[in-house]
Amino acid sequence: MRLSKKLPIKKLSLFIILAVFLVGCSATKSTSGGGSSSSKEGETINIGLQAPMTGDNAQYGQDMRNGVELAIKKINSEGGINGKQLKLIVGDDKATPSEAVAVVNKMIMNDGVKGIIGGYNSSPTLAAQDVSGPAKVLHLNMGASPDLSKTGNKYLFRVILTGSVYVPAVLKYMAEEKKVKKIAALFENTDYGITMYDAAKESAKNLGVEFVTTEKYNPGDKNFSAQLSKIKTLNPDAVMVVGLYNEVALIEQQAKQAGLKVQFFSPDDSMYSQQLITLGGAAVENHIFASMIDLNADTEEMKEFKKIAEENKIPAQANTAIAYDAAMVLAKALEEGKGDPEKSRESLANIDYKGITGPIRFDENGDRSNSPMIMQVQKGDFVVIKESE
Repeated sequence: MRLSKKLPIKKLSLFIILAVFLVGCSATKSTSGGGSSSSKEGETINIGLQAPMTGDNAQYGQDMRNGVELAIKKINSEGGINGKQLKLIVGDDKATPSEAVAVVNKMIMNDGVKGIIGGYNSSPTLAAQDVSGPAKVLHLNMGASPDLSKTGNKYLFRVILTGSVYVPAVLKYMAEEKKVKKIAALFENTDYGITMYDAAKESAKNLGVEFVTTEKYNPGDKNFSAQLSKIKTLNPDAVMVVGLYNEVALIEQQAKQAGLKVQFFSPDDSMYSQQLITLGGAAVENHIFASMIDLNADTEEMKEFKKIAEENKIPAQANTAIAYDAAMVLAKALEEGKGDPEKSRESLANIDYKGITGPIRFDENGDRSNSPMIMQVQKGDFVVIKESE
């Protein structure tokens, strides 16, 4: 709406105050996560989920929500933490930094969350942690960018492996096992894509591998013909594609249609979803990527997770499992910290937890310290082709 006349200062000030009040009072959709919706204030502990719930990245957000809700349901059914039930507050960051700041600010100021899980994307997470850090709110994220290790925010923890761990592992495998020498890079033009490519370029120096071209695309793009045509003329040994599975599925379908017969691989497990295979079909067969989790692992933790997921009719996806682990370690830290932010942070910093995704321990930067495995799409399934070292 366009205003044709200026408001008097007093009226304008009143208008602004009223607008801020209304925004602050507007409720982000939430779920009790298995707790009682009639619980009185003070009988629950609010946990926030910052994730893309709408837009092109919505499936990732839904997978995360599923995992957190499963964990909260389990915790609440066993008595909660320190006699209190957990309640989930969901904020849709729409995979954008501005929305991430808005939803995290609301969670902290209006909902009084004691911890936040998310975001999924690196850029929104980098923006949001500028809010959660000063507020001393634990923030467990799934962003891949190496820049998240450099924030200096001691309340920020990453529950996935970093690009600095994933990238050298997959580049080494491609160079030593697949004998590639020339690689074309195709990545999304975001903090995530750029920093992952930079890490790959650095790793390639010691492996005798050359990047013959650097092609970018924007999240949400549907046509990649220009980039693929250029890549085809250069005849690389492999294409490293850095992005999310919805775009990667399209890229590989279009590559196949263009007659580009070359090995595709990705540096991390953003590919690890049945949706990649559903969307990409035969075009994504043989795609290689590094991963921190094997959903076919024969462990007690994985069996329990799959049982809980099946009972609740939730697909046992990789991002669901990671978010489940994040909620479990966050709850453990809050329980041991007994409501004190610094004690809870100290508990999380020193945690040693055996999760679905393996042992969970954090280094001085708040990063996971596991080593990845190498996986491949084979006959419509995800198969480990090299165990973690």
